[in-house]
Amino acid sequence: MITAVTDAREIERCQNALARALSRQLKKKETLLIGHPGGSFTGEVYSNNTLWFSSFKITDVPVKRYWNGFGLAIRQHGAQIIVVEINPPVRGYTAQVSGLFAKDNETGAYLLLHRGRIGGGRKGIGKNAFADWFRGKWVEVAASDSRVDLAILVARLESPNIADQILAFVNEVALFKEEATSGHLTRKPHVSSRHKIFNPEFHGRKKGYRPGALDYETFHGLVVNKLAEKVRLAQGTDKANIFNTRAIDLGVEIGRQLRQLYEVKSSADLQSLYSAIGQLTVHSCGEPQVTKTIVIPVRKLHPYLRQTISTLGFDILEYRINGGTVAFTN
Repeated sequence: MITAVTDAREIERCQNALARALSRQLKKKETLLIGHPGGSFTGEVYSNNTLWFSSFKITDVPVKRYWNGFGLAIRQHGAQIIVVEINPPVRGYTAQVSGLFAKDNETGAYLLLHRGRIGGGRKGIGKNAFADWFRGKWVEVAASDSRVDLAILVARLESPNIADQILAFVNEVALFKEEATSGHLTRKPHVSSRHKIFNPEFHGRKKGYRPGALDYETFHGLVVNKLAEKVRLAQGTDKANIFNTRAIDLGVEIGRQLRQLYEVKSSADLQSLYSAIGQLTVHSCGEPQVTKTIVIPVRKLHPYLRQTISTLGFDILEYRINGGTVAFTN
């Protein structure tokens, strides 16, 4: 079960851990001008060739928070452009800010989450539009008052790949803003797929994630994006509508008929396989011509299990993640 971190001292430890990890992985440090809709300010920036990060504490606002700004490659002229902010409150739990820290109580891992509310002040850019478009991983997070919300899993604080995990999220936000501004969203499902959208509900205690599985979960959107490229190349036709929803990782419609479904998992353990089989079965109900594919990290599955999954009518596609890049084995 994932719970929000609300204690001020624990939030501060998480914020310090985030800053330390990124300062180690984004090795270039300089003072730069950072732009925002209301003007600009000077801040300390850590960067590499693809990502920059800046942070400070804001106390002169109604909801005190840690400001964590992220952007893509450093601009040589003019102010740096903020792509997304992930701003946890200094204490407590509130939807008034975009970010939060959370803890997986089973493993003790601390996580950086985002509520999905994307700003920018432009038409078409908002939480609902982004949530429908986004391909990354949403997790259930419980607050101390028994509330349960959905939030985006951005990174595991102790991961050696935290910069790559955050970069994957920043790239998604940047692409969404670009598409929304142009008025052409490339990930908008057809009406025929909307009846398959449902909101998951929290039921009791959840099994914790192993650190390795958590790291793979943070790259969920990266895997789905690479999968979409693979599927589009295989289709070789503009008539195919390749879509995702909050419940369906990837689907393919041809002539408004559902033809392919994919469920991406961060582990190849039995529980993940059972879950994928159930989800694909539900989403393909009443659609007899659908090919159903379970997408899992590379693992030597027992031949009997692999054959059983095939007999049940499911395909398996395996992938590897290395240095923030995804490769499929077949």
